[in-house]
Amino acid sequence: MSADRFFESLLARYAVEADHLNALDAAIGDGDHGTTMLRGLTKAAAAKDGKRAKAFMRASGGASGTLFGLILLEIEAHLGAGAPLNLTRACDRICDLGDVAPGDKSMVDALSPALAAQDNGLAAMITAATTGCDATVGMTARRGRAQYVENAGRGHMDPGAASVVIFLETLAKVSE
Repeated sequence: MSADRFFESLLARYAVEADHLNALDAAIGDGDHGTTMLRGLTKAAAAKDGKRAKAFMRASGGASGTLFGLILLEIEAHLGAGAPLNLTRACDRICDLGDVAPGDKSMVDALSPALAAQDNGLAAMITAATTGCDATVGMTARRGRAQYVENAGRGHMDPGAASVVIFLETLAKVSE
């Protein structure tokens, strides 16, 4: 498994998904989620080993850069140094920094169920994350920009939750 391959694959996936993620974000936020992720991943893919997640954080900026960077730090440590995949640490930090919990209509609604399924492998984590992401459509946002739009984003998928699924799917692809 290679961190190089992961970041290159993730960049390629976001090149395809950016417009879709921007559209999801436009319904409940500022409409730049895909573009922001793509900008950060472009820098991350070009960075040196062990520096990719931090390059992503600096280049993408804002809250999402920090929060998704926490996940990428754990994935990079897992792939680069062979450390166990510890997304629980990332989820705990995201919940603390964002003052968010499952059910708030955020990336945590995909990440938390994925963690609950981690003992059953990456495929189970992806399934659980996808189910959590899909559930955000019916949720009312209690945090973030979505809480200020009509119906607090109810009826729209959270783009951050969609990105968690993309991260896990890409990790599975490079782990084959």
